[in-house]
Amino acid sequence: MARTNLETKKRSMVILVFFTICIVGLIGRLFYWQVIKGNEYRQEAYALQTKNRTISPKRGIIYDRNGEILAESISVESISITPKNIKTENKEKTAKGLAEILNLDYETVLAKTKKNTADEVIAKKLDKEITDKVRTWIQKESITGVNIYEDIKRYYPNGSLLSNVLGFCGTDNQGLEGIENQYDNILKGVPGQLIIATDGLGKELPLNDEKYIPSEDGLSLVLTIDEMIQYIAEKYIEQAIRDNNPDYATCTIMDPKTGDILAMVTAPDFNPNDPFTHTVDSVKENWINMSSAERTKELQTLWRNRVITDTFEPGSVFKAVTAAIAIEEGLIDNIDLKKFVCNGKLKIEGWDMKCWRYYNPHGQQSIREALMNSCNPVFMSVALSLGKVKFYDYLTALGVSKKTGIDLPGEVNGIIHAIEQVTDSTVASASFGQGFTLTQLNMLSVLSVFGNDGVLMKPRIVSEILDRDGNIVQENKPLAVKQVFSKDTANKVLDMMESVVSEGTGRNGKVKGYYVAGKTSTAEQGRGAAKTYTASFVALAPATDPEVAIMVTIANPKGELGHQGGAVCAPVASNILTEVLEYMEVEKDYTLEDTTVKVTVPDVTNRTVGEAIRILNNTGLKYSVDSSVDMNAMVSAQMPVAGESLIEKSLVKLYVEGNDTRFNTVVPDVTNVDIVTATKKLQDAGLNIKISGSGMSVLQDPAAGTSIEQGSVVRVEFRAVGIDVE
Repeated sequence: MARTNLETKKRSMVILVFFTICIVGLIGRLFYWQVIKGNEYRQEAYALQTKNRTISPKRGIIYDRNGEILAESISVESISITPKNIKTENKEKTAKGLAEILNLDYETVLAKTKKNTADEVIAKKLDKEITDKVRTWIQKESITGVNIYEDIKRYYPNGSLLSNVLGFCGTDNQGLEGIENQYDNILKGVPGQLIIATDGLGKELPLNDEKYIPSEDGLSLVLTIDEMIQYIAEKYIEQAIRDNNPDYATCTIMDPKTGDILAMVTAPDFNPNDPFTHTVDSVKENWINMSSAERTKELQTLWRNRVITDTFEPGSVFKAVTAAIAIEEGLIDNIDLKKFVCNGKLKIEGWDMKCWRYYNPHGQQSIREALMNSCNPVFMSVALSLGKVKFYDYLTALGVSKKTGIDLPGEVNGIIHAIEQVTDSTVASASFGQGFTLTQLNMLSVLSVFGNDGVLMKPRIVSEILDRDGNIVQENKPLAVKQVFSKDTANKVLDMMESVVSEGTGRNGKVKGYYVAGKTSTAEQGRGAAKTYTASFVALAPATDPEVAIMVTIANPKGELGHQGGAVCAPVASNILTEVLEYMEVEKDYTLEDTTVKVTVPDVTNRTVGEAIRILNNTGLKYSVDSSVDMNAMVSAQMPVAGESLIEKSLVKLYVEGNDTRFNTVVPDVTNVDIVTATKKLQDAGLNIKISGSGMSVLQDPAAGTSIEQGSVVRVEFRAVGIDVE
């Protein structure tokens, strides 16, 4: 009996221990489920019992300076599926239908139909035309589990216009390149959410409480860009690509007085509505054979804003800066004094550094003529006379080879020698824009000082940030960096640059009706077998009071026009400026009639000064008389004399008894220029012109250098001749 009780107690103990272990294990398991893994399981259950849809906010609008829309968000639709709501026997049918309509991979869609989730995204940002096809298919085939809901898509109404500046957005509306990337936090807004309860099969429950968190739209931007000016610039840059077959071409147009970027062009470009489709034919033809890495590299190259991401040696456009430094430092006080000599080359540190026209040296020249002729030896000697410290101090003040600080992503520094590494040959090369690199924007902002009384401006491209009601929440005002040159120096350089266009290597940059200040460049890039050329032309117009600064750069041109800046870039800038100045309604400096309408000089002697002035004004002539003369005094003499046939707006000097002191002036050289240029040069000297023929001037009488009375007539003969360029 005792033995039985003992065995019973043992069995009871075993059973007790067993159940105790089970209970402890169960408690431990419950603790693991509810405490350790509780949050994770609650989230999984919540995911299975709810549909959580993100409500995309509208990105802010990007406007041009005139309120034209450059980028906006439009309503589209996206498609998802609820896998549990698709019957097993219909999963393949559903996947096949969606794949065919939406042009998707069938296996990928099928895999999503077999997942154990409440919602699977199939396609985003679809036009309603596409989603309507899905709706028709759903109704026709009685398909369940396919959801169509409203979404937002970024849209660029002008296609490729300004694409390398604007950039583009990804599928979730985040900014990936350009302005879209730089100002993503401003533009993107705050997403909202819609949370809907579902049953175990993922079906939406009726009469459930939806939780709706509205989205907040992004702020908008106003750019300094002018849509029409951008269009004009792109039109002619695209033509330059076709004509010259270069690696690429760029163009920047800015207001020199504010630093506002009016246009910024990189070609070839892309369509931001479809940024992953390459636009260059040679690349598209080989696309199928490229690896993923190669395709990515090609696209990233296409997306680059080369105005700020690519550097080059600027070449002869930089000679204007060298001239300005010399004038500012007093090394040159008379820009027309022939104090320099070009013998074709200059020997520096054992190197023969040549002029581009070494085979026919320019000889004795003024600094104006050296700039017109783009003569290297003159600028080398000027820079060496200044000394490396002084010369490089100015380059530092101008920010040469530094970032301009424009509010765009990807801007890079150029490369320039540290002062301790600078030698005479380094200074000589830098004087004509070789031996250092910078971006086009950097070079244009430097040269724009001559159109702004010597003041360097910081380039800007975003002028205002607007709230959702169109109110200004932030204004980016023009910022002056520093006064680098005096107003007098800036005006003298501007005057010399006008001569480059009217008489020198930049003649192809002329614009009818306006005087243009400019400079050409044909800069070597690389050396030896790898050497290529980058052609450039920079201009400020009108030269009398610049409202726009433009720079056109063509990298490695390979067309029939060659590789010289005066031949390939100046005509492009001329075409752009012709349309831009007209669009901006900039008052013309002259009209063609100014050089064709002839008038006969009337006899105004023995009349009062006041009466003489009235007669001359009515005839279409200008007058000059001592300001101290009484309007009732009698005119005793005039120059030119009565009966002379001159063009309108010619000058008549008036003299009165007792105040008839005559003044002489030196006749300028007006040979080898056009009628407009010859007329302006003579009028600036207080002289008149009598024209015969057309084309370029070949003869003048009196000869250049002759001292004659102000108001006298210089006879100039014109013929059709060729034009040399640098």
